[in-house]
Amino acid sequence: MKIAYFIMAHQKPNMLLRLLNAIYSAENIYLIHIDSGANDELLELAENLTRSNDNIRTLPSRFLSWGGWSLVQAELDAINYLLNWDQEWEYYINLSGQDFPLVKQEQVRDFLAGKDLNYIDARLMSEIPNQKQVTQGHYHIEDGGKLLNLGERKPFESYFQPQVKPYYGSQWKMITRAFAEYAATSYLSFEMQDYFRYTLIPDEAFFQTLLLNSQFKATHINKCYRYFDMELHHSAIQRPATLTVAYLTYLFSSDALFARKFDEDVDSVALQIIEKALDL
Repeated sequence: MKIAYFIMAHQKPNMLLRLLNAIYSAENIYLIHIDSGANDELLELAENLTRSNDNIRTLPSRFLSWGGWSLVQAELDAINYLLNWDQEWEYYINLSGQDFPLVKQEQVRDFLAGKDLNYIDARLMSEIPNQKQVTQGHYHIEDGGKLLNLGERKPFESYFQPQVKPYYGSQWKMITRAFAEYAATSYLSFEMQDYFRYTLIPDEAFFQTLLLNSQFKATHINKCYRYFDMELHHSAIQRPATLTVAYLTYLFSSDALFARKFDEDVDSVALQIIEKALDL
Protein backbone atom coordinates (compact mmCIF):
# COMPACT_ATOMS: atom_id res chain seq x y z
CA MET A 1 0.00 0.00 0.00
CA LYS A 2 1.32 3.40 -1.00
CA ILE A 3 1.13 6.38 1.38
CA ALA A 4 1.39 10.03 0.37
CA TYR A 5 3.11 12.09 3.06
CA PHE A 6 2.88 15.86 3.26
CA ILE A 7 5.46 17.51 5.53
CA MET A 8 5.40 21.19 6.51
CA ALA A 9 8.75 22.47 7.78
CA HIS A 10 9.95 25.93 8.72
CA GLN A 11 13.14 25.35 10.72
CA LYS A 12 15.70 22.77 11.92
CA PRO A 13 16.92 21.08 8.71
CA ASN A 14 18.46 18.12 10.50
CA MET A 15 15.15 17.32 12.17
CA LEU A 16 13.52 17.14 8.75
CA LEU A 17 16.31 14.88 7.52
CA ARG A 18 15.94 12.54 10.51
CA LEU A 19 12.17 12.43 10.04
CA LEU A 20 12.47 11.52 6.37
CA ASN A 21 15.05 8.86 7.17
CA ALA A 22 12.62 7.37 9.70
CA ILE A 23 9.55 7.32 7.45
CA TYR A 24 11.20 6.75 4.08
CA SER A 25 10.10 3.89 1.88
CA ALA A 26 10.59 3.56 -1.86
CA GLU A 27 6.91 2.59 -2.07
CA ASN A 28 5.66 5.93 -0.71
CA ILE A 29 5.73 9.48 -2.03
CA TYR A 30 6.74 12.56 -0.05
CA LEU A 31 5.78 16.17 -0.64
CA ILE A 32 7.55 18.85 1.41
CA HIS A 33 6.49 22.44 1.97
CA ILE A 34 9.18 24.80 3.23
CA ASP A 35 7.80 28.01 4.71
CA SER A 36 8.85 31.03 2.66
CA GLY A 37 10.36 32.52 5.80
CA ALA A 38 12.72 29.57 6.34
CA ASN A 39 16.49 29.93 6.13
CA ASP A 40 18.57 28.97 3.10
CA GLU A 41 19.90 25.81 4.75
CA LEU A 42 16.43 24.28 4.95
CA LEU A 43 15.63 25.27 1.37
CA GLU A 44 18.91 23.77 0.11
CA LEU A 45 18.24 20.53 1.97
CA ALA A 46 14.82 20.19 0.36
CA GLU A 47 16.29 20.87 -3.09
CA ASN A 48 19.01 18.26 -2.56
CA LEU A 49 16.46 15.69 -1.42
CA THR A 50 14.34 16.17 -4.52
CA ARG A 51 17.36 15.90 -6.81
CA SER A 52 18.44 12.58 -5.33
CA ASN A 53 15.02 10.93 -4.79
CA ASP A 54 12.33 10.55 -7.46
CA ASN A 55 9.63 10.05 -4.82
CA ILE A 56 10.38 13.28 -2.93
CA ARG A 57 9.16 16.63 -4.24
CA THR A 58 8.61 20.12 -2.89
CA LEU A 59 5.49 22.25 -3.00
CA PRO A 60 6.00 25.90 -3.98
CA SER A 61 6.67 27.87 -0.80
CA ARG A 62 4.10 30.17 0.73
CA PHE A 63 4.19 32.15 3.96
CA LEU A 64 2.23 30.29 6.63
CA SER A 65 0.58 32.17 9.48
CA TRP A 66 -0.42 30.46 12.71
CA GLY A 67 -4.20 30.54 12.98
CA GLY A 68 -4.68 31.61 9.36
CA TRP A 69 -6.21 30.11 6.24
CA SER A 70 -2.79 29.69 4.63
CA LEU A 71 -2.28 26.46 6.60
CA VAL A 72 -5.42 24.92 5.11
CA GLN A 73 -4.63 26.25 1.66
CA ALA A 74 -1.19 24.64 1.81
CA GLU A 75 -2.81 21.29 2.56
CA LEU A 76 -5.38 21.65 -0.21
CA ASP A 77 -2.58 22.58 -2.60
CA ALA A 78 -0.65 19.52 -1.42
CA ILE A 79 -3.62 17.20 -1.86
CA ASN A 80 -4.22 18.47 -5.39
CA TYR A 81 -0.52 18.07 -6.20
CA LEU A 82 -0.39 14.54 -4.80
CA LEU A 83 -3.55 13.46 -6.63
CA ASN A 84 -2.08 14.63 -9.93
CA TRP A 85 1.39 13.28 -9.21
CA ASP A 86 0.49 9.67 -8.51
CA GLN A 87 -2.63 7.58 -9.14
CA GLU A 88 -1.83 4.74 -6.75
CA TRP A 89 -1.49 6.16 -3.24
CA GLU A 90 -4.27 5.17 -0.88
CA TYR A 91 -3.69 7.31 2.23
CA TYR A 92 -2.61 10.87 2.92
CA ILE A 93 -0.74 11.65 6.15
CA ASN A 94 0.30 15.16 7.19
CA LEU A 95 3.28 15.81 9.44
CA SER A 96 5.32 18.74 10.67
CA GLY A 97 9.08 18.88 10.30
CA GLN A 98 9.47 18.16 14.02
CA ASP A 99 7.26 15.06 14.12
CA PHE A 100 8.71 11.58 14.45
CA PRO A 101 7.30 8.06 14.00
CA LEU A 102 6.94 5.70 16.92
CA VAL A 103 6.57 2.60 14.73
CA LYS A 104 8.12 1.30 11.53
CA GLN A 105 6.57 2.03 8.14
CA GLU A 106 5.47 -1.58 7.79
CA GLN A 107 3.34 -1.15 10.90
CA VAL A 108 1.80 2.07 9.58
CA ARG A 109 0.88 0.32 6.33
CA ASP A 110 -0.52 -2.72 8.15
CA PHE A 111 -2.59 -0.45 10.38
CA LEU A 112 -4.17 1.41 7.46
CA ALA A 113 -4.46 -1.37 4.89
CA GLY A 114 -7.90 -2.43 3.72
CA LYS A 115 -9.91 -0.29 6.12
CA ASP A 116 -10.92 2.79 4.09
CA LEU A 117 -11.26 4.79 7.31
CA ASN A 118 -10.46 8.45 7.98
CA TYR A 119 -8.60 9.22 11.20
CA ILE A 120 -8.98 12.72 12.61
CA ASP A 121 -9.93 14.17 16.00
CA ALA A 122 -13.32 15.89 15.89
CA ARG A 123 -15.81 17.36 18.34
CA LEU A 124 -18.97 19.32 17.75
CA MET A 125 -18.40 23.05 18.13
CA SER A 126 -21.65 23.23 20.08
CA GLU A 127 -20.02 21.27 22.91
CA ILE A 128 -17.80 24.28 23.66
CA PRO A 129 -19.69 27.43 22.62
CA ASN A 130 -16.77 29.70 23.50
CA GLN A 131 -14.56 27.88 20.98
CA LYS A 132 -17.09 28.57 18.24
CA GLN A 133 -17.38 32.25 19.16
CA VAL A 134 -13.62 32.79 19.35
CA THR A 135 -12.78 31.08 16.07
CA GLN A 136 -15.86 31.85 13.97
CA GLY A 137 -17.50 34.90 15.54
CA HIS A 138 -15.42 37.42 13.58
CA TYR A 139 -13.92 37.91 10.13
CA HIS A 140 -10.19 37.19 10.18
CA ILE A 141 -7.77 37.76 7.32
CA GLU A 142 -4.01 37.35 6.96
CA ASP A 143 -1.98 40.45 6.24
CA GLY A 144 1.78 40.31 6.08
CA GLY A 145 1.99 37.35 8.44
CA LYS A 146 -0.44 38.85 10.93
CA LEU A 147 -4.10 38.05 11.52
CA LEU A 148 -6.49 40.98 11.39
CA ASN A 149 -9.92 40.97 13.04
CA LEU A 150 -12.33 42.81 10.75
CA GLY A 151 -15.36 42.64 13.01
CA GLU A 152 -18.29 40.39 13.77
CA ARG A 153 -19.86 38.03 11.26
CA LYS A 154 -23.03 35.98 11.07
CA PRO A 155 -22.92 32.55 12.74
CA PHE A 156 -21.98 29.38 10.86
CA GLU A 157 -25.64 28.34 10.68
CA SER A 158 -26.45 31.37 8.51
CA TYR A 159 -24.25 30.05 5.71
CA PHE A 160 -25.27 26.38 5.56
CA GLN A 161 -28.32 24.15 5.71
CA PRO A 162 -29.58 23.33 9.26
CA GLN A 163 -28.25 19.77 9.13
CA VAL A 164 -24.68 20.98 8.52
CA LYS A 165 -22.82 21.24 11.83
CA PRO A 166 -19.37 22.70 12.58
CA TYR A 167 -16.67 20.53 14.18
CA TYR A 168 -13.14 21.12 15.41
CA GLY A 169 -10.13 19.11 16.58
CA SER A 170 -6.46 18.46 15.93
CA GLN A 171 -5.15 19.31 12.45
CA TRP A 172 -3.20 16.03 12.21
CA LYS A 173 -4.87 13.38 10.12
CA MET A 174 -4.69 10.19 8.08
CA ILE A 175 -7.30 10.29 5.31
CA THR A 176 -8.19 8.08 2.38
CA ARG A 177 -7.58 9.01 -1.22
CA ALA A 178 -11.35 9.06 -1.77
CA PHE A 179 -11.91 11.69 0.90
CA ALA A 180 -8.86 13.63 -0.25
CA GLU A 181 -10.41 13.78 -3.73
CA TYR A 182 -13.67 14.96 -2.16
CA ALA A 183 -11.84 17.71 -0.29
CA ALA A 184 -10.18 18.79 -3.53
CA THR A 185 -13.18 18.73 -5.85
CA SER A 186 -16.57 18.71 -4.12
CA TYR A 187 -19.03 21.59 -4.13
CA LEU A 188 -19.40 21.34 -0.34
CA SER A 189 -15.64 21.69 0.03
CA PHE A 190 -15.65 24.85 -2.08
CA GLU A 191 -18.52 26.25 -0.02
CA MET A 192 -16.68 25.52 3.21
CA GLN A 193 -13.46 26.98 1.84
CA ASP A 194 -15.30 30.24 1.22
CA TYR A 195 -16.55 30.22 4.82
CA PHE A 196 -13.49 29.00 6.74
CA ARG A 197 -11.13 31.24 4.77
CA TYR A 198 -12.10 34.10 7.11
CA THR A 199 -12.13 32.25 10.43
CA LEU A 200 -9.52 31.82 13.14
CA ILE A 201 -7.58 28.52 13.30
CA PRO A 202 -9.42 26.94 10.34
CA ASP A 203 -6.85 24.12 10.15
CA GLU A 204 -8.51 22.69 13.26
CA ALA A 205 -12.03 22.84 11.82
CA PHE A 206 -12.19 22.70 8.02
CA PHE A 207 -11.42 19.02 7.40
CA GLN A 208 -13.42 17.86 10.42
CA THR A 209 -16.49 19.82 9.36
CA LEU A 210 -16.21 18.67 5.76
CA LEU A 211 -15.76 15.00 6.65
CA LEU A 212 -18.57 14.81 9.18
CA ASN A 213 -21.08 16.55 6.91
CA SER A 214 -20.32 14.36 3.90
CA GLN A 215 -21.04 10.82 2.74
CA PHE A 216 -17.73 9.88 4.37
CA LYS A 217 -19.10 10.43 7.88
CA ALA A 218 -19.47 6.68 8.47
CA THR A 219 -15.75 6.23 7.77
CA HIS A 220 -14.69 8.60 10.55
CA ILE A 221 -12.53 7.36 13.41
CA ASN A 222 -12.31 10.00 16.13
CA LYS A 223 -8.60 9.62 16.72
CA CYS A 224 -5.50 10.79 14.87
CA TYR A 225 -3.03 8.34 16.48
CA ARG A 226 -0.56 11.09 17.35
CA TYR A 227 1.03 11.72 20.73
CA PHE A 228 1.40 15.34 21.81
CA ASP A 229 1.20 17.20 25.09
CA MET A 230 -0.33 20.65 24.82
CA GLU A 231 0.91 23.32 27.21
CA LEU A 232 -0.15 26.91 27.80
CA HIS A 233 2.06 29.25 25.81
CA HIS A 234 0.70 32.68 26.67
CA SER A 235 -2.77 34.03 27.35
CA ALA A 236 -5.18 31.31 26.14
CA ILE A 237 -2.88 29.96 23.42
CA GLN A 238 -1.56 26.42 23.69
CA ARG A 239 1.32 24.80 21.87
CA PRO A 240 2.80 21.28 21.91
CA ALA A 241 5.43 20.66 24.56
CA THR A 242 8.86 19.56 23.36
CA LEU A 243 9.09 15.82 24.03
CA THR A 244 12.09 14.60 26.02
CA VAL A 245 13.28 11.31 27.54
CA ALA A 246 10.82 11.92 30.38
CA TYR A 247 8.01 11.23 27.90
CA LEU A 248 9.38 7.98 26.47
CA THR A 249 7.43 5.68 28.77
CA TYR A 250 4.21 7.38 27.73
CA LEU A 251 5.18 7.34 24.06
CA PHE A 252 5.98 3.65 23.89
CA SER A 253 2.95 2.62 25.95
CA SER A 254 0.58 4.62 23.76
CA ASP A 255 -1.08 3.41 20.56
CA ALA A 256 0.17 6.47 18.67
CA LEU A 257 1.90 6.01 15.32
CA PHE A 258 3.60 9.43 15.42
CA ALA A 259 4.53 11.99 18.06
CA ARG A 260 5.35 15.69 18.18
CA LYS A 261 7.21 17.77 18.72
CA PHE A 262 10.89 16.92 19.06
CA ASP A 263 13.93 19.16 19.12
CA GLU A 264 17.41 17.64 19.03
CA ASP A 265 18.82 20.91 20.40
CA VAL A 266 16.72 20.43 23.55
CA ASP A 267 16.98 16.64 23.93
CA SER A 268 18.84 14.55 21.36
CA VAL A 269 18.78 11.40 23.50
CA ALA A 270 15.02 10.93 23.16
CA LEU A 271 15.31 10.81 19.38
CA GLN A 272 18.31 8.49 19.53
CA ILE A 273 16.38 6.02 21.68
CA ILE A 274 13.40 6.06 19.31
CA GLU A 275 15.68 5.65 16.29
CA LYS A 276 17.32 2.65 17.93
CA ALA A 277 13.91 1.12 18.67
CA LEU A 278 13.03 1.53 14.99
CA ASP A 279 16.35 -0.05 13.90
CA LEU A 280 17.43 3.13 12.15
